[in-house]
Amino acid sequence: MIRRRVLLSIAVVSVALPLVGSPTRASAATLAFSTVQLPDYGGEPSITSDNNGLLYVSTPSGVPNPKVTNATEPGTYRSFDKGASWGQIESPDPSSGDTCLATDQANALYWCNLAGSQGSLPLQADVWKSNIAANAACTTTAGTPPGTPNSCNWVHGNPAALGTTNPTPTPCTVPGQASYPTSCNFFGVDRQWTAASNIVAPHPIPAGYTGPQVVLMYHDFYGPSQIWVNISNDGGQTFGAPIEVLANSATVTGAVVAEGFTLCNTVPAGVQIVKPNLPHAGRIYVSWISVDVASNANGCNISMDQSFHTAWVAYSDDNGTTWTPQMVYDSGVGHDMSTPFASFTLDDRGNPYMAFNTPSPAENPAVCGAESNLGTVQSDASCMFNTYVVWCQCGGNTVSFDDGAGLIGGAAATAYQVNATPASCPTDNTRPVECGTNIYATVAAGDPGQVDVSYLHTDEIVPTGALGVGKFDPLGCDKNDEPAPPPTYPARCHWNLYGAKSLTLTSPPATASWTNVQITSAPMHYGDICNLGIACAQAVGPIPRDPRHLLDFNQETIDPTTGCAHISYADDNAGSPYGDPTNPSPHGGHLVVANEIPDPTTGICMTLTTDVTGIPEAPWAALFVPAAVVGALSWVRGRRRRTAALALN
Repeated sequence: MIRRRVLLSIAVVSVALPLVGSPTRASAATLAFSTVQLPDYGGEPSITSDNNGLLYVSTPSGVPNPKVTNATEPGTYRSFDKGASWGQIESPDPSSGDTCLATDQANALYWCNLAGSQGSLPLQADVWKSNIAANAACTTTAGTPPGTPNSCNWVHGNPAALGTTNPTPTPCTVPGQASYPTSCNFFGVDRQWTAASNIVAPHPIPAGYTGPQVVLMYHDFYGPSQIWVNISNDGGQTFGAPIEVLANSATVTGAVVAEGFTLCNTVPAGVQIVKPNLPHAGRIYVSWISVDVASNANGCNISMDQSFHTAWVAYSDDNGTTWTPQMVYDSGVGHDMSTPFASFTLDDRGNPYMAFNTPSPAENPAVCGAESNLGTVQSDASCMFNTYVVWCQCGGNTVSFDDGAGLIGGAAATAYQVNATPASCPTDNTRPVECGTNIYATVAAGDPGQVDVSYLHTDEIVPTGALGVGKFDPLGCDKNDEPAPPPTYPARCHWNLYGAKSLTLTSPPATASWTNVQITSAPMHYGDICNLGIACAQAVGPIPRDPRHLLDFNQETIDPTTGCAHISYADDNAGSPYGDPTNPSPHGGHLVVANEIPDPTTGICMTLTTDVTGIPEAPWAALFVPAAVVGALSWVRGRRRRTAALALN
């Protein structure tokens, strides 16, 4: 039985103020954050906000499982007070490889999952829904078995028209089986994302649509790493068959070009649906990063041993029937974006944005690789991994990013650089604080051209010589963990979370201004961060550190009631075995949310002009079983450990 106690706010809070430095561009806005730890630890924390500013966080593993000794399960958390305190709620499935979150206009919560308990096929994705997640009655009380009535009334999204009534059942629809994975994709699923939105006029409402549209997006694991979606037309109760996006392109030429870059290697960045009452309402966007045909010879899919240098979207204006692909940006061969994920979002007018980390266009990957192998710590500022944003003002009928003058028409030729780049990075005490490596980019947007960004930063330039393709050297930031470390490796890297903000992306990249702050008061990670997914090398030597202990991303969302950013991240700097015993983090060993502090006069952080009034939906009968437990929120507290999961990212 799960042990409970009354909710207690964790009072470990710190505040980050703007750094003092010598920026190359004018300050864009005031920016400060507080940080609040959650009760447990877990990697890859997803975060979302509903229309009322109620926040949710999920992680795929780390919460002690009360029913299985030394086992963990996913965790889901909720904040009623703008991130100041957090309580745990029930996760709908005790088994998980990846999670993600989304909400709709009626403030229902969608929880997607990889490798869960539903169905018999390996590596499938599921979508669960709770219409009462915002209700205090939704606590940690679980149903048995998973999916049965519980305090959050989670309901699983089943494939449409499957089961014993299906006259031609497939291996995904075993007759007599009680439930099936939402994705039902025989090529397997990896790194899924989900989005939900009501469909209203003037966007055509297809026959049979009885609730919000819900899209599950992912790439396949066992096949050629293509981008797929499953779409629900009834608020996530049932989902259609898998749709391969590029195989259903509205433009043959565009699909052929996109396929040439995409075949064999993709990393999904996200899915979004343009909200009602906006231009292109109901448009579905999917986004990913990819490679090129020549680079695929280095290894397909699992190894990730390539520079993922192209970013893409595809969009559908007919509810997923056909898709139009569009390159977003090409950073250049050898300029890797897979650190390991890019971030994707829409602003409050439905314009798409991507954020990513990669070296500057002037960087020569061959030179940086050779310098990495010289026997000295890297000091060439051109070899830094920077943080970039590109976006599209998509008010018309075309989708064109920034200047649209990139390698392929409509792609950006120049991206917005978020961080400053020093002229040089000497290795003595004159080294500028901006020198180093940025990874784990996130982005959230308000009005067009107004964005919040975050990224992890170390003052070391991670070596990239060993693989010869612009990738980080395995354990290249983990010198102290090597029995015979290469002399090019820096000492173990200290990583801090940074935030950045611009209100001026309607200006060209050369003149847009940014404010950057260091959010964490002490490093939130100590050592290597691998960007090769499940191909990451395991730690060697006497200290059993894990270079993938954070898993693979942070995430960011905007509270639509305040325009303030909230960033979820994992902090494992808690001393042995992962942390720095000489400089531990006050949040070490916990999930953490960084909350942007609003302007004390206005109470907001940036403007949001979209009407966020909730649109009621027809309830599922199953969702409104009276809750068995009503009362105060409760915690389940305990130390998280990451469980192994067969997932690329």
